[in-house]
Amino acid sequence: MSKFALGMPTLIELPELEANIELCRRLGLSFVELNMNCPAYNPQSLPAKRLRQLTKETSVGFTLHLPEEIDLASFQPSIRQGHFSCCKEAIAWAGEAGISIVNLHLNSGVYFSLPDQRVWLYEKYKNEFLSALKQAFDELLKLGQSEGVTVCIENQGNFGKSFIREALENLLAMDADWLGLTWDVGHDAESGCSEQVVFEQLQERISHMHIHDWDGTRAHQVLFSGKVDVAAMLELAKQLDVGMVIETKTIESLAESVRRLDEHGMR
Repeated sequence: MSKFALGMPTLIELPELEANIELCRRLGLSFVELNMNCPAYNPQSLPAKRLRQLTKETSVGFTLHLPEEIDLASFQPSIRQGHFSCCKEAIAWAGEAGISIVNLHLNSGVYFSLPDQRVWLYEKYKNEFLSALKQAFDELLKLGQSEGVTVCIENQGNFGKSFIREALENLLAMDADWLGLTWDVGHDAESGCSEQVVFEQLQERISHMHIHDWDGTRAHQVLFSGKVDVAAMLELAKQLDVGMVIETKTIESLAESVRRLDEHGMR
């Protein structure tokens, strides 16, 4: 069964889940990415059984994006443990809801501003950083396997940092089929395609994609309005047989992106 499908993000204009689902269906898309930064999309607010029932009733599926602030390597044990517990709870919730993809970022942490440079603390204390991440992912991936959930690390313009790249390589070297990559091609374009080489070298680990255009100033623009090679990225998603979120953030821009895909015969 093919995994390739086009989806949409949860929109701030549509606070109700049902409204997002209805728009998804109206646009002929297949799934909605639930964003846990929104209060409505967390285990306490949204029962997993309800998500399963909605999928059964509407044929709209879901993926999940963990909160942006997740930091599994914080040097403060209580903060690190809280974020780790959030990830575990979310993965278990996703599994119960029938969600097979959970996205998160590798947090770059904080930096000290010196007169002539920035010093990233995770680079300065790299051994502690790498050890904390490995310990966290070791348990999260075991949970992902038991729940049928692939945990995907998504780029956010920081894969060019040496300590993030080393962490990524270490994690992907783990013997785990439940760790993948999410390639956000819009943010990659925003970084001058500095992350593209990583995804080309690790193409077999790409499990999910996000697409939006970058016009040279701002990301999350309508498709075919900027510098992203939409046709090539869509073809890659089909070749890899992975889902792709059209990550424009308004009803109008999402509908226009879908219209342009249809105009180009790319769905």
